[in-house]
Amino acid sequence: MKIALIHYTYLPVLGGVEIVMAEHARLFTEHGHKVTVICDQGASNDPRIPVELLPDAADAGELARALEPLLANMDVVMIHNVATMPFHITLTEALWNIAKRLTSVRFVAWVHDLVACNPDYELPTIEEWPWNSLTRAHDRYRYIAVSELRRRQFTELTGGRCTVIPNGVDPTRLLGLTESITELALAYNLPGREIVLLHPTRLLKRKNVELGLRVTAALKSAGRSCAYLITGAPDAQNAASQTYAEHLIELRDELGLQDDALFLQADVPIPEPDLASLFVLADALFFPSRQEGFGLPVLEAALHRLPVFCSAIEPLTSLLTQGVTFFPLDAEPTQIALTIAARLGTTEAWQARHQIRRHYAWPAVYTNYLAPLLSEFETFVSA
Repeated sequence: MKIALIHYTYLPVLGGVEIVMAEHARLFTEHGHKVTVICDQGASNDPRIPVELLPDAADAGELARALEPLLANMDVVMIHNVATMPFHITLTEALWNIAKRLTSVRFVAWVHDLVACNPDYELPTIEEWPWNSLTRAHDRYRYIAVSELRRRQFTELTGGRCTVIPNGVDPTRLLGLTESITELALAYNLPGREIVLLHPTRLLKRKNVELGLRVTAALKSAGRSCAYLITGAPDAQNAASQTYAEHLIELRDELGLQDDALFLQADVPIPEPDLASLFVLADALFFPSRQEGFGLPVLEAALHRLPVFCSAIEPLTSLLTQGVTFFPLDAEPTQIALTIAARLGTTEAWQARHQIRRHYAWPAVYTNYLAPLLSEFETFVSA
């Protein structure tokens, strides 16, 4: 479909609404829709998303005449805040009148803020047209609030119907991941996984990577969306390490973990900034070594506030007294998987991250809310 997004400003002007609009534009475009942004000030660094600047106009009638031909070519027009805020009342009035005439176009009024419910604003002419449009529901607008509070305020103010679609966040951007790890995360949908286990290690037999593979398979069998990230490569000077690496690849494929257990050194080198990004991205450290001289990753994980699951061997058992869950080397992978799931399930930080991944990461917002909305509009357009 052809979708127009309208607001006062757009990126690079920074603000919450501008960022949300940019994410909507990106998501719609990536799912095959044609997006045009219309605003007073802004520009696009994405050639797929053109920006049309609002023309200068003496009044709402002149603005409507200039804007209507562009909107008439759209399937959906999404108006962000303009229907409920007073910063461009001429545009508010023009869109109100255009929507009455363009009955083949679907209009969506996105309610981020409501001037009539904010005591910081004084509008002495709120009872007069066009200011009173800010307190009324247009019969051709589909109103969508970004929170239950805004939905309730809008409904109480206007008596109109309003649904909720929350704003989202971009975990890879907010976490400050390096470019290489961002690409990896997106390629394997790591921000969307329920559990991401990190195992910083070389591929040596004493590192017991096969246990990590079997635990990952057990988590997957239990219905958990899990990824197991192994950072190291085989030791080029160690023939046994090369043989062990080949065994691990065979075991991974046998367990059906080609997209779940990732030997990262095979895809990208892991310099220190990338390793730091992996600690930020992961939910827990998994460290099942049979032998260790010290166990530095346990300390690194703790500094990144990650829960640690590691084998109950010396010297690992003597490093930390908090934040570590030990398991015996002869424990069944299924039991270790249950322990990991149960332990993470009681960790408030993991619960919050998981809630964000399920409900507020942009891919989840698109799947849960935006895609059904557009599907409804597509049905209307095709009819």
